[in-house]
Amino acid sequence: MQDFFSGILNELEVFNWLEITAVISALIYVFLAARGNKWCFLFGLISSAIYVYITFKLNFYFDVLINLYYIAMSYFGWISWSTEKDNSTLQISTTPKNQLKFYVIAGGTLTIVLAFVAEYFSNTQLAYLDAFTTIFAIIATFMVVKKRLENWLIWIVVDLVASGMYFYKELYFTALLFFTYTIIAIVGYFKWKKLLQIN
Repeated sequence: MQDFFSGILNELEVFNWLEITAVISALIYVFLAARGNKWCFLFGLISSAIYVYITFKLNFYFDVLINLYYIAMSYFGWISWSTEKDNSTLQISTTPKNQLKFYVIAGGTLTIVLAFVAEYFSNTQLAYLDAFTTIFAIIATFMVVKKRLENWLIWIVVDLVASGMYFYKELYFTALLFFTYTIIAIVGYFKWKKLLQIN
């Protein structure tokens, strides 16, 4: 227990306000995304840019890549959501079963390949879990931009796994962030499902 609190104090000394800013921005992003507000992408951009710096400093290279991807998708998402004719309602759709099956199979395959390569060529920790969260976060983010209901189901699993990973890596605020993400993703799923039924 003493090691746990020491880890938190050390984390505050290293990243302090920077990580806290990233966490707050990320929470605002998820909250606004669940409400279908395009401003979510601005806060996603801020959070991701900070995490690129933090994870690069910690040599978490998969995390660097996924946050660079988030930055790109923030621009794409903003443009996509801004050009819709009707911005008053969130036009949600479901993912066809064959497409969803393809995402799962392709994502699982890429996870195994990426983790194998990472284990072979580097000393990365938790290669398979790290690869899993990276690949399926990419898929889920794409589905958010496309406003597919099932994105939240993928996020629930990814965020829960990521929370455990960051706790293991002693980034306790980020671990708490991803646990909070999990709860918000559950709420987001049911909110979008209700909106889908209304539309």
